[in-house]
Amino acid sequence: MHHDDLDAGIPFPAWEPPRQDPGAARALANELRSFVRSGRLRDCWRLPPEEVFDLVGVGGDLLMENESARVDWYGPLELWRDPEHEVSDILYNGSPEDPFFVVQRGAMLNTGVTAHPAWITWTQRQLLLRSFRLEPYEDWPAPMMQGVADGLRFAITRPPVSRAGGSLAIRLLPERWRTLDDLVQAGMLTREASDLLLEALASGASVLVAGPTGCGKTTLTAGFTQAIGERMRLVFVEDGGELPRGPNSLHIEVTEEAAFSQAVKFALRQKPGYIIVGEVRGGEAMAMLQAAATGHPGIGTIHAGSVQGALRNLERMAMIGLAAEASGGGQAAAQIVRGLITSDVVNLIVVQIGRTPRGRRAVVAIEEVLRQGAQGQSGDVFPTNPLFRYDTRADCLLRVGNVNGAWGLGRL
Repeated sequence: MHHDDLDAGIPFPAWEPPRQDPGAARALANELRSFVRSGRLRDCWRLPPEEVFDLVGVGGDLLMENESARVDWYGPLELWRDPEHEVSDILYNGSPEDPFFVVQRGAMLNTGVTAHPAWITWTQRQLLLRSFRLEPYEDWPAPMMQGVADGLRFAITRPPVSRAGGSLAIRLLPERWRTLDDLVQAGMLTREASDLLLEALASGASVLVAGPTGCGKTTLTAGFTQAIGERMRLVFVEDGGELPRGPNSLHIEVTEEAAFSQAVKFALRQKPGYIIVGEVRGGEAMAMLQAAATGHPGIGTIHAGSVQGALRNLERMAMIGLAAEASGGGQAAAQIVRGLITSDVVNLIVVQIGRTPRGRRAVVAIEEVLRQGAQGQSGDVFPTNPLFRYDTRADCLLRVGNVNGAWGLGRL
């Protein structure tokens, strides 16, 4: 290349390391999993990774720091990754003396398994590489990171955020997401409730799935999206590609919380039948309400212990979004937000999930928000019409009211 070419701004091609054979990477991952299942690595986790790989005689260049991203294998996490173990969460708190904890069949268990700190670093880097949060020759961009890789939803830290050492919080996503029919069979909701909610979604109502941590909000949302995704275009906005894909769906992954509102607004230009927000937790609540009011309904999850709690959280988050847009708040802003939540064009339905007295995860209430407009003050009780309520004596969800919204008035 002549010197004049450099002056013209012609870039050099980016250098990339030679790529390994994908088939070799798969074979290596399968071999390492077989070592875990057979117990060959049982006493090896206290040694650093390079010693373990030399000891078992596998790896070579594929398990060097910058090539391991091609191997779908996560070190000590593989002890509990098989579905047969029925483990939903894997937790590690950072100190080398501390064991891994797992949530197995709903119970938190101390596994007694400890690992060399280098294994935690190796596993964290593997999660970041395979979730495309990190390039092979990059250093960590932040001491707290989250994402989804190979069916593992992770939130990880390193010092100085976690002084004792690197931490792991892993949620194992299902290999096959359960459908609404599956959830009806499992008793999470009744067939009548499922049919009514599908009718609401077919008519353009927005649905807010509320509940505490670990109650099944994402599972139920996945049931909805699978049911309507066969005939509608869905646009997902998540901080990790967690929910299942449909035949005609776009998944937008947002890595910064401040960008969620912009992503929801961007979704409006993608011709969505529904906008799906994996978790509503900030100013994007306002963008969702505005989208629904202009004919782009949504489905979202929100952390709350009751229907009223969910609506108050939605109101508070939407106020944050409105204040960011208008650089202000006050009662006028509160009336704008309440006017949207209780608007007849939004047609908002809250599905509350919780645990029954017997400990089973189930829908415990379905209520539609009634039209009120901009009346009422911030903090007032939202007007709702209960459609289904969980009856403790019958141990099931019972129909308690008829639809008031125009989409089902006189029919449901």
